[in-house]
Amino acid sequence: MPKQPFFIDYPQEKIHPDKNDYQCSICKISSLKINGLLENHDKNCSYRINQEKLHTQN
Repeated sequence: MPKQPFFIDYPQEKIHPDKNDYQCSICKISSLKINGLLENHDKNCSYRINQEKLHTQN
């Protein structure tokens, strides 16, 4: 079974200025929930869509 790649280069923004908690700046899902997995981004997230296109071409 091939190892699933982690995607951590998506644009992020702080959720709360006083906490070390970030979210995808495109789909607004918490980085803790995303956990480096592409499928944890919203299905309409442009980052996810672009990465899926890139990885299905290879």
